[in-house]
Amino acid sequence: MKTKVLFILLSVLFIMPINAIPHKKHRHKVNAKIISTNYKTTTRSPLFFSLTADETDNNLAITFQFPLEEADITVTDKDGNIVVSELNSSIYEGKTVYVPNSDSYPYLVEITSPYLDIEVEITSEDY
Repeated sequence: MKTKVLFILLSVLFIMPINAIPHKKHRHKVNAKIISTNYKTTTRSPLFFSLTADETDNNLAITFQFPLEEADITVTDKDGNIVVSELNSSIYEGKTVYVPNSDSYPYLVEITSPYLDIEVEITSEDY
């Protein structure tokens, strides 16, 4: 009897609240495509870069998957308006840049550093 009461108490306290967590649904499927790359210097180890883009709750999150020092990050929308600008920042693996109210697809991400220049286009597909 005590074990049944304990099991019910544990399920009420732990299992049900975890199942009740709301899941955020994505509005759009977001694609990131590298348009151009310009290597300015040669390094001992090759520079591999990638980034991911994901949209939740009307915000676009751009996550960088490569380290890069002294980089200028500029995100422009389809009208050419600059929505995010970070100058002389250090990009590290897992750094995220947020674009609020992401309705103006496609976005163009320009990364300029002493080592390389990268242009990435972020597009969206409606579900």
